[in-house]
Amino acid sequence: MSDAATLPGAAPAARISLAAPLGVRNFRTLWLGQSISLVGDEFKFVALSWLVLSLTGRPGALGSVLMLLAIPRAMLMLAGGVASDRLRPRTVMLFSDASRALVVGAIGVLTLTEHIAMPHLYVLALLFGIVQAFFFPAAAAFTPELVERTLLPTANAVNQMTNQIVLIGAPVLAGFAIAAVGSAGGFFVDAVSFLISAAFLLLIKPGPRPDRPVAQNAWRDLVEGFTVVRRDPVLLAMIAMASVFSFGYAGATYVGLPVLVKGPLGAGPRELGVLFAASGLGALIGGLIGGTMRVRRRGLVGVTLIGAVGALLAAVSLAQTVWQGAVLLFGSGALLAWIGITYITMIQHRAERAYMGRVMGMLMFGIYGLYPFSYGLAGWISQAGGVRLLFILGGGLILASAMLGVSVRELRALD
Repeated sequence: MSDAATLPGAAPAARISLAAPLGVRNFRTLWLGQSISLVGDEFKFVALSWLVLSLTGRPGALGSVLMLLAIPRAMLMLAGGVASDRLRPRTVMLFSDASRALVVGAIGVLTLTEHIAMPHLYVLALLFGIVQAFFFPAAAAFTPELVERTLLPTANAVNQMTNQIVLIGAPVLAGFAIAAVGSAGGFFVDAVSFLISAAFLLLIKPGPRPDRPVAQNAWRDLVEGFTVVRRDPVLLAMIAMASVFSFGYAGATYVGLPVLVKGPLGAGPRELGVLFAASGLGALIGGLIGGTMRVRRRGLVGVTLIGAVGALLAAVSLAQTVWQGAVLLFGSGALLAWIGITYITMIQHRAERAYMGRVMGMLMFGIYGLYPFSYGLAGWISQAGGVRLLFILGGGLILASAMLGVSVRELRALD
């Protein structure tokens, strides 16, 4: 690995061990609970996919279930941010864990007793998406309460790298387990994982609650959060950039890669797995770098890295072999992880504690709220203009996100 001093803006003496935040009891407790929950989520996803396809034999039905889960999750992120600020993040996370355990447990019972039908899955997916929407902003707002400011980038890196490791290993374990005991077992594993996560949350002793203005209704709280972001050019720019970036990246990656593999590259599922694994491996490396190395001029460096991701994604359109695509996706995955750690840390540092949940809710809404539209548009572009055009346009949107950042002087100057 190159010395930090060889990178523009790097601070060579400012490395922090990835183990440092795990030495903080509260953060370690949160990390353990969330890691177990992440593993459970993969069991749920594999079990749900297999169950829907077994009941219907139609991929479209699986898409409908996932859409019913994703839409309320995206649309209610803002409400989750408001609830986090009003009730405290840990309270909201406990509510979400307990509610999701009930929903997933209900699917497991119906599956085990052979009473499950698609209408049940549609309703339960909708309920799951609603309660999950409250979890993400609360979790993002909770971490800054548990570690010192200097450890926050490393704590975010630990969370992100754990997520990548789970995504690589847990689906394989889930597949073998569900093949042995059935889909109901996968749902029960996830339900228990939520209960374990809630138990770990109860062991955490958060610090004093930050001062907040006189209580008002939730709508005014939300408007107040928008006002705080609108008046801060850095927060406004970073949330807008995240929205544009995600819109370009999501559709090109999750819709475009399967189409590219099956079509122009003439390959199969194994090769598709190689491409996703390359991106995931790159994210692990990028997380390691972003979590242990501090750079000066973070705003300018971050914008530069975003531009590089756009160029790499657009270059995927030129790939003639799976391995060429894998190299490009490894690079974009590494930079994407580094950017994610850098930017979420800057937002957490920038936002006042009393508004942290609402700011995180807006960020999550900007990222996830546009996913369904990105997927739909990506499918249409792939069909009408070809999948290689999709990667060019996706990369172009990410470059536009970088240009937006360059245009904001306060962000460029952020150290």
